[in-house]
Amino acid sequence: MKYLRSLIKWTGIILLLLLSLGMVFICAYGSAPAKRPDLVTRLPAGVVPPPGGYPSEITAFLAGYLFYDLIPIENGPPVPGVHMQEDIEYGRGGDTPLFLDLYTPENRQGVLPGILLFFGGSWKYGRKDQLRVYAQYLAANGYVVGAVQYRLREAGQWPNSIQDAKCAVRWMRAHAAEFGIDPGHIGVLGNSAGGYLSLMTAYTAGQPEFEGDGGWADEDSSVQAVVDIYGPTDFTEPIRRDHNAVVSYMGGRYEEMPERFAKASPILQLSEKSPPTCVIHGTVDQLVPVTQSDRLVEKLQDFGIPYEYSRINGWPHAMDAAVAVSNHTKSLALHFFNRYLKQK
Repeated sequence: MKYLRSLIKWTGIILLLLLSLGMVFICAYGSAPAKRPDLVTRLPAGVVPPPGGYPSEITAFLAGYLFYDLIPIENGPPVPGVHMQEDIEYGRGGDTPLFLDLYTPENRQGVLPGILLFFGGSWKYGRKDQLRVYAQYLAANGYVVGAVQYRLREAGQWPNSIQDAKCAVRWMRAHAAEFGIDPGHIGVLGNSAGGYLSLMTAYTAGQPEFEGDGGWADEDSSVQAVVDIYGPTDFTEPIRRDHNAVVSYMGGRYEEMPERFAKASPILQLSEKSPPTCVIHGTVDQLVPVTQSDRLVEKLQDFGIPYEYSRINGWPHAMDAAVAVSNHTKSLALHFFNRYLKQK
């Protein structure tokens, strides 16, 4: 009996220790790097603030599953006052037709700025309706918005998906009169891999190798503003360049083609001519570390390019799937586009 009580006692102690170690791991794994007040911009008046975050990526995901409402990633409900036209062919990727969905406000007045949206999914997965919540919100606030399907997996390997994105810009400019779009004020927005495509579209203006032959060759593919939501910015960083998604997208390893990886990095395409940039990133993102955005913003400062940076404490990758975060990202993106696309 004495032996049994002792066994129970020590078993309880061991279980308590294991539970304590597990909690320490959960709270510590993926914890946030140091704050960067030198980079973060003051939240503009009227923008919905981000919600409070969590000590690590694991705790954030657990809290998300348990406590947070999630947005409808695909096939969200219709928004009154917004008209959607699906599956418009905007170009071709090789022999493959490429489509976008167009969202327009029903009670529009005059020409409106245009915005193109690019979804995330490691350049392998995803659909153009993933960003429908953004498309409906921006259209309801006075924009003509195209949600773009670009090539994926082997067909979309670098630089093909970038060429698709730039083809979509040229299509929008070519059809500006038809859809009531101001061709001089076009912006791009994306999250994750779509954030990357948005940055590369914005930062490679005038570079023929990124244009492709998808259509509308006589049109300009430059954009006037870009919103990047936790997109990768530097493929040459030692940890990032060996990630499976990057190796697959690039069609090989960094050691085999370092110049190609450098050319594929938005941070190395940035110049003093690059358009105003809004960056939104969570500090406990382990898929694309927030330091990738930190370094991009440092270079934006160096070049004197106007920017907004929302470095959201305690939120992981895909954070805008949570309604509370999505309300912030949509609000900040709208403020940014209003400033650089609507104010002439």
